[in-house]
Amino acid sequence: MSDGDAHEASKRNQLKRILLVCAVVVVAAVALAHWYFSDRGRFTTEPEYTGLARTVSGNDLVSDHDPAAILRFDPAYHYIGGQKFILYGVADTEQHFFVETSADDKLQSVYWVQYEAYLPNKRYTYDYDDSPLRLALGSYEFFTDTEAFSFDPNKKRRRGTDGAMARQFLASKGYSYPSEVLYARLVYLTDEARNKELMIIFMDDLARYGAIAAELQEDGGNAERWPEFEQAHLERIENTLAVLAR
Repeated sequence: MSDGDAHEASKRNQLKRILLVCAVVVVAAVALAHWYFSDRGRFTTEPEYTGLARTVSGNDLVSDHDPAAILRFDPAYHYIGGQKFILYGVADTEQHFFVETSADDKLQSVYWVQYEAYLPNKRYTYDYDDSPLRLALGSYEFFTDTEAFSFDPNKKRRRGTDGAMARQFLASKGYSYPSEVLYARLVYLTDEARNKELMIIFMDDLARYGAIAAELQEDGGNAERWPEFEQAHLERIENTLAVLAR
């Protein structure tokens, strides 16, 4: 190979290396941008435990606004506290927790109550019209969803979600979800603007119903019994929670 040919080959190899480095940088930049813009949880603020807008008296959770209502829980539940934060940097959020525990203080069921309102400078609205169920508690009608799921405490989950904040709070009190969960989400939109909501999530230990979540899925061995479990779960809510206008 002549000196000229060797020089040209060297230039081509150098160009290939430069192009390879550029490609790696571009891919890394795209991945970083995707992570940055898809991870809304990074905008969620640290929780605060004082200065909450709602108060608790006995087993009554009292709210003066959005909505002005009292949530009255069955004596089987006890209040373990609340927290507030800005969710995803866009919504003022306040959570409260009432739990039912076993004799050895294991979590059997939990009411997670969340008051949420988009910040005044955000033009977002809530939409639950596709929720399949409606549940009336007092004069309030809630958009309702239900499901059964298995909870793996070691599964990696997104940070900064309202669910992550709830799990973090419960963990700080020494509680973790049961391994098999019967779940319901109830949402009441507090005005026609649809930018404020009261969300009540009720999770119960599915073991007390003698089933596991996998059996109740569409392809599970007890799938045909799902309506029975769902109805029992909703009836437990109706029997353990009253919503009273103030």
